[in-house]
This record gives sequence, C-alpha cells and structure tokens, in this order.
Amino acid sequence: MSHKNNPKKFALNMSAAQFTKFYIMHLLQLSQPMISEHFKTEFQKLTNNWIPAPSTLLDTLHEMTEDGLLYRKEDYKSHEKRRQKVYWYYLTDTGKEEFNVLKKRYKLLFEEQLTILNKIMKDVYR
Repeated sequence: MSHKNNPKKFALNMSAAQFTKFYIMHLLQLSQPMISEHFKTEFQKLTNNWIPAPSTLLDTLHEMTEDGLLYRKEDYKSHEKRRQKVYWYYLTDTGKEEFNVLKKRYKLLFEEQLTILNKIMKDVYR
C-alpha cells in the first residue's frame, strides 16, 4: 500500500478490507481462537456504528486462510450443545509476522490521521 495521496481513501488511506484484515490479526493476537461472530462483536465494540459487511468479513477470513495467515478448524460452536458447526480461526506464525509488519506500516498512517482529526476538532469544533 502506498503512503501517497489517494483521493478515494481519505480516512486512513486504506480500504475496509485492509482495515478488517489488520484488526482481525490484532484480535487473534489477543485471544485465539475466534469465530466470525466474535469478530463482529469486537468490531462493534471498536466503533459502535460500523462493522465490516458480512461478505467483506467472510471474504477476508477466506483470503487470509488461503494466504497462510490464518488456520481454520471446523468444530462446534458449543461442545455442550453440539448443534452448530462453525470455523474457529487461529493466527499462524506467518500471520503473526505479517501483523508485526503491518503494525509498523500503519502506525505512521494512524498517527497522521489522528493529527488531522485533532486539528479538525480544534479548528472546526472549538
């Protein structure tokens, strides 16, 4: 991803899919394994008004699994009820390495956007 100006990506200069991938890795660094339902809940906690579209979330999980960043295991949602099978996702060692690279790359981007937002809050909403 280029750090150059992109008029179609003002906010954070990244797509929803890129942010979804980054945040999934972060969540799995904190707690493994997780199912898609867990990711939705965590995105809602983060923003209160935005979660990735179901297709974005599922496509991202599938792509990350195909790329070797995630490992996916089919199992029951609850071993007590044994009714609903789901995929449990784990971050692979390759995924952990990729996350560390993205963390460094995105830190500058997040800091830049935070500076812009703070300036807007100060200048526009005094």
